[in-house]
Amino acid sequence: MTTVCKCGRNPSPRPLRRGLCPACYMTHRERQKAYGRWTPDRVPADPVRAHLATLKAAGLSYRRIVELAGLHRSYIGTLLVGKNGHPPAQYVSKSTADRILSVPVPADFTEAVSLSADGDRMPALGAQRRLQALVAAGWTMRELARQLGLVSNNFGPLMHGDGTITVARYREVVDLFERLQMQPGPSSRARVYARKRGWKLPLEWDEETIDEPDARPIPRSRRQIRTDRATA
Repeated sequence: MTTVCKCGRNPSPRPLRRGLCPACYMTHRERQKAYGRWTPDRVPADPVRAHLATLKAAGLSYRRIVELAGLHRSYIGTLLVGKNGHPPAQYVSKSTADRILSVPVPADFTEAVSLSADGDRMPALGAQRRLQALVAAGWTMRELARQLGLVSNNFGPLMHGDGTITVARYREVVDLFERLQMQPGPSSRARVYARKRGWKLPLEWDEETIDEPDARPIPRSRRQIRTDRATA
């Protein structure tokens, strides 16, 4: 359908910008520039793409980013890969840019998880370390699976895999770990199983770094201090 500018004399198949046809828009823009009142409605897309990359590296999914920005997910595709055979956009509307740039960069892993949606996926490493630590403390995998609402036969990938899990599952594991980490489990077989595999006890991990790939167990000297504080 043809759109008509308010000037009523310049029909155009192109979408109107600020309610103006291309000719009237150019006239309006030049006049406002001359008066020093021009506010561009299109801004360079590169800073927006850079912010998206920073948010993604911090652990947010593109789906969650557009939700937080209040935009449709198609905006991400246009910015990153282009649309209808065209390359990525070089300019983006100022309102879209402002919305994306307003999404804060998480300061750390914990904040990234708090901003993520339940259905987002994340590395399973932190959840695995927590579950393995509970086994080392004497909790059987069958019991841990039961408390997480899982079938024990399907629990293996969560314990041993190197893939991803949903944020919702991660939150459930964190809650379980916080409930049981100070309670010795009843199974000596679980302890032996974990010891043979080198799995660490709950207090051998620093909860602030347990999710980091490069994290290492706490040295024995620091561990004793942490144990004393936990039991005080």
